[in-house]
Amino acid sequence: MTYAVKEIYYTLQGEGANTGRPAVFLRFAGCNLWTGREEDRADAVCTFCDTDFVGTDGPGGGKFAAAGDLARAVAAAWPNGSGTRFVVCTGGEPLLQLDAPLVQALHAAGFEIA
Repeated sequence: MTYAVKEIYYTLQGEGANTGRPAVFLRFAGCNLWTGREEDRADAVCTFCDTDFVGTDGPGGGKFAAAGDLARAVAAAWPNGSGTRFVVCTGGEPLLQLDAPLVQALHAAGFEIA
């Protein structure tokens, strides 16, 4: 599988039970509920999304040919020696691309996954 990624960046989780926890955000490109273009919003299944998930042009974004390649890119965004590794897989629709090989590769790189 080729993974299409909008952006990868280190930040603090801002929502939910993990608020304030250091995390790498892995934002996948694409969604099956909306094109991401404003002119299509009225016809979208999902009309509340506020995230730019179109394209692969964000920081750290791109196409990754293998799960290991993407896991290495996520690991590169994590500061050295900085606590328990945590990645938030988001999108777009992350479950269109978050498959078993990627989960295994992220776990092998020492990440907890949300």
